Amino acid sequence: MTQGTDENSSGGNDLSAEIDKTMAEAEAAVQDVTDDDNVVEILDDDEGSGGDAAELTELRERVSALEGQVSATKDKWLRAVADLENYKKRTKREMDDQALRTSKSLLSGFLPVVDNLERALEVAEPTAAGASDENAENVRNLIQGLKMVRQEFLGALSRNGIEAIESIGKAFDPSLHDALQQMDSPDHAPGVVIREFEKGYKMNDRLLRPARVIVAGAGSTGAPAQDAESEADEG
Repeated sequence: MTQGTDENSSGGNDLSAEIDKTMAEAEAAVQDVTDDDNVVEILDDDEGSGGDAAELTELRERVSALEGQVSATKDKWLRAVADLENYKKRTKREMDDQALRTSKSLLSGFLPVVDNLERALEVAEPTAAGASDENAENVRNLIQGLKMVRQEFLGALSRNGIEAIESIGKAFDPSLHDALQQMDSPDHAPGVVIREFEKGYKMNDRLLRPARVIVAGAGSTGAPAQDAESEADEG
């Protein structure tokens, strides 16, 4: 990681040095042209009084050559600027990719914690409904504690640009969902996600982990999923 950063920094320094060198050459060339233009003007004034025509022609040729040098230097400068912009874009893309790889590596250890909290809540909530009066309060307190821990964890992820993917009731999207199986449902249309085993997560619109889901099969008879565009129109 450090080596890659040092190489990027070295590349940026080389481009900056090249641009500085090119700018200095351009300034020197422009100054030469300006000086020679002044000489030509003086010689033009003297030409009518017997000035050296050969020397005047030579100076004019030199001015023409310097103008060509200025044009070439400008082109070189523009290319150096374009190279620098491309370098900046490439470096940003590499840094984003590295951040994504690092996040994936860290989250591979942390996300199972959230998965287990979700599973614990799935078991605990039905248990609370069937608990005796003397135990119901304890179960509700346990559920509330689990929800608080889950919310705090998800909040920490959100502050770092990591968001859970909403899946249940949405149309199956192979770019976001990993289908474990299909199952016919009377409440969902074919191709709609009906259950989620593991939540998927995105980081700044880039997929970190697909959601592992069950999808309504071809024999399902429910209403079609309402897409985001229809929801936006109703809003």
